[in-house]
Amino acid sequence: MNAPVDPASVGGDVGILAGIKVVEFAQNAAVPHCGRLLAGMGADVVKVEPPGGDAMRTLASLAPMEAKAYALINPGKRAMVLDLGRPDAAEVVDGLFAWADVALVAFKQGDLKRYGIDYDHAGNVNPRLVYLAHTAFGPEGADAHLGGYDVLVQARSGAGFIMNRAEHGVPSATRPAVNDFGTGMISALGVVVALRHRDQTGRGQRVDSSLLGTAMSLATPMIGGFETDEEVLTELKQDLAAARAAGVDFVDQRRIYEERIIPGAGAFRIYFRTYMTADGMISVAGLSAALRDKFHEVTGLPAADLHRPHSEEFAEVVAAAEALFRTRSTGEWLAAFRAVEFPCGPYLMPYEALEDEQIRANDYVVDIEHPAFGRYTTSGMPLRFSEAANPTLDASPQYGEHTREMLSEIGLEPAAVERLVADSVVEGG
Repeated sequence: MNAPVDPASVGGDVGILAGIKVVEFAQNAAVPHCGRLLAGMGADVVKVEPPGGDAMRTLASLAPMEAKAYALINPGKRAMVLDLGRPDAAEVVDGLFAWADVALVAFKQGDLKRYGIDYDHAGNVNPRLVYLAHTAFGPEGADAHLGGYDVLVQARSGAGFIMNRAEHGVPSATRPAVNDFGTGMISALGVVVALRHRDQTGRGQRVDSSLLGTAMSLATPMIGGFETDEEVLTELKQDLAAARAAGVDFVDQRRIYEERIIPGAGAFRIYFRTYMTADGMISVAGLSAALRDKFHEVTGLPAADLHRPHSEEFAEVVAAAEALFRTRSTGEWLAAFRAVEFPCGPYLMPYEALEDEQIRANDYVVDIEHPAFGRYTTSGMPLRFSEAANPTLDASPQYGEHTREMLSEIGLEPAAVERLVADSVVEGG
């Protein structure tokens, strides 16, 4: 069992997870975001990439083997290149498992044993290892072995039906990939809980996360079933089946669903939405009776009957509100609503958010210097600690930048390192 840690020893700029070593066998977004968050809390995260690099290295390229997506997802890490398909890779893999406190693994289940990175093997190498196993659809069931992406989980979870925009009459996947990055957060939570358990017991364990599990969790308030809804749901199924048979497009199918299922649908059409203004957009958010009264105090609009959200009278109030908001600027509306403490805020373009004073004040975005392509701005840490600072994130690692460094750290002799480089088992500096 670990000795107690003096809180003062993890203060300053080192981060609350200082001393925790993480090896990341993952590409794309979900688990790499987990690694990013752990690095942001002070962990030493080493990303193991295949020859040719993480797939994100070639998405919107800025320089050879450097791309926007990779730089945004992977700051604060070290990186090495290892060909897991080569027999000699086993000594490196085992060295990494022995070195690490945490392994983040996102491979199809059928590939884990083939590459020697499955939990049973990793746990035998290092019984204290916390092993995060990520799958698309969960570790059990007929589809557990399948690979998958956020767009597939948006579709399968039912959450996509609620949040997707429409394009040419069909759903268009929501971006950013909310289940990818939500999984990164949930996975980081699972890792730190397992580390806490290790502190108490001395034992590592496997932690499972999945895109599908994340999607169902994020959709909690919108996806549920109640015995009292049975009659309504039966009618809804019949109406949707008829609509689909008639070729009704996605937007109208969702309208049919929301009219029957979404509680408070009328309130969302007036009091909890975004309006066009004279010079931009504003979002308002007030669902309680007291806040609805304040909305009418500011706008002077007549009250709408929320029990009849599809009536002609209700539609007239909605139209009047939309027309009214266009008569004043966003700044004027913000001042008027905030004067009565009605929740509201500007609706920003992504580039505007990067310079927003509130976002900057909390370091929710940070500026980083990259040796290959200069300065870039990316999201900062979404949380902070009173007793340990968030360390400054370094730029995303260059391709194979730390390969030799890591081979030395896991105990390989210089001759062994040169042999692995010569045989193309590893690449990089």
